[in-house]
Amino acid sequence: VRLTTELFGVKFQSPVLLAAGTCGFGLELAEFFDLNDLGGFVTKSVTVDPRHGNEAPRVTEFGGGMLNSIGLANPGLESTRREKLPWIASNVTRAQVFVSLAGHTVSEFFRLIEGLDDDQGFLGFELNLS
Repeated sequence: VRLTTELFGVKFQSPVLLAAGTCGFGLELAEFFDLNDLGGFVTKSVTVDPRHGNEAPRVTEFGGGMLNSIGLANPGLESTRREKLPWIASNVTRAQVFVSLAGHTVSEFFRLIEGLDDDQGFLGFELNLS
């Protein structure tokens, strides 16, 4: 079965992509499976400044499933550039990667895009507007 597909001129080896935040920045799941077997993944959302997120409990179950309120915990723009993206560029060579960005204002989104635009190792951005 051929799973490769092309979208906007970009080859994806599989139509399976992990949604934002489900695998952090990739390193968190790399010991469990080869990220390069995926079509791609979307990183945890990045904000201009580091965020510790919400206090526990962050997850709760209910009859219809579960709810989470992590609070966009992330290392911030500079740490993402220095630590997270170099790891992705070195270790994720076949899967497509999108970096999720979160901001409260248009200028924060522009600052994030400008701060990451020249970095390698990812295909594009997802805007987290929640």
